[in-house]
Amino acid sequence: MKHLKLLVIGLFALSFVSCAKQPAISDGSIVKVQYKGTLADGTVFDTTEDKEPLTFLVGANQVIPEFEKQITALRPGQSASFKVKAKEAYGEPDPEKIITLPRDGKFNNIELKEGTVIFANNKAPNGQVVQTPMKVVKLDDKTVTLDYNHPLAGKDLNFNVTLVDVKEPSVAPAATEKQEAQS
Repeated sequence: MKHLKLLVIGLFALSFVSCAKQPAISDGSIVKVQYKGTLADGTVFDTTEDKEPLTFLVGANQVIPEFEKQITALRPGQSASFKVKAKEAYGEPDPEKIITLPRDGKFNNIELKEGTVIFANNKAPNGQVVQTPMKVVKLDDKTVTLDYNHPLAGKDLNFNVTLVDVKEPSVAPAATEKQEAQS
């Protein structure tokens, strides 16, 4: 019985030490994730299969928040499957993002067909020019109807993920010098 108690204590200590060595994920961590994203019908909308893992900075709004939340609950090597509801992903389609424009000089030299995605150059609030994808949803001789909702708006997203690596946030040199000066 004494040996069993020692074995249990030893296993507990070993598991505690091995868990303590794994980096915790917090804002500023850089994570690498292998993933496959599918829709309810099984259609793959994005994947890192046969590619490099997705790398992102936690807390920098580089991925949808619920995806990031699920990833931060994992440890390197762990896998998980989860669903992100449309509302928490790209939202529901906004009818105000469907516009009808006259088919005039703006569309010269652009082959327009229903279902085609075209890009418009728009200015962001910071003045930077960004390309906005717009799907042609209807056209006739006089008008073009475009939808610039995100292509995944209104869709629940399913993910199968594996956390590959975590790099803990590094302390900036100025912060380290300040800490040393206070010591």
